[in-house]
Amino acid sequence: MYLKQMKGLKQKYQKDNQRLRDESELFKQQQTEAKSLNTSYTKDYKLFTNEFIKLQKRFERFEKADDKRIKEIWSMNDQEARNLVEKIMHADKVIHLQQLSIKWEPPRDPFFSFLSESNAVAGDSSFKGADSATQGNSLMN
Repeated sequence: MYLKQMKGLKQKYQKDNQRLRDESELFKQQQTEAKSLNTSYTKDYKLFTNEFIKLQKRFERFEKADDKRIKEIWSMNDQEARNLVEKIMHADKVIHLQQLSIKWEPPRDPFFSFLSESNAVAGDSSFKGADSATQGNSLMN
């Protein structure tokens, strides 16, 4: 009977030992797969991070270019608007003085502060606009 018990214990031990080897082998295999996945995910993460950084730099470059372009267009339109206001002011002065024979005063609104006093009051030669002679659009033609 003692031999039977020993034989049973030995078989149980061998069975447990085999099960532990199988579990150990499965664990090693899963660990290898996990390491492989981790390496792959780390590579992908670094790649995506680098791509994101490149996109951010590209975006910043385009943003700066767009800002510069907007400022140039704004400046150009602002200057064009100022020139039109100067022409209108000159036309207003000509109408007041020549057609209506009334004293002309430049507007006092702060909006018109960009106009220099000498140009607005004296009718300097930089004003070109509403009078027919400078345009070549005489009513007599």
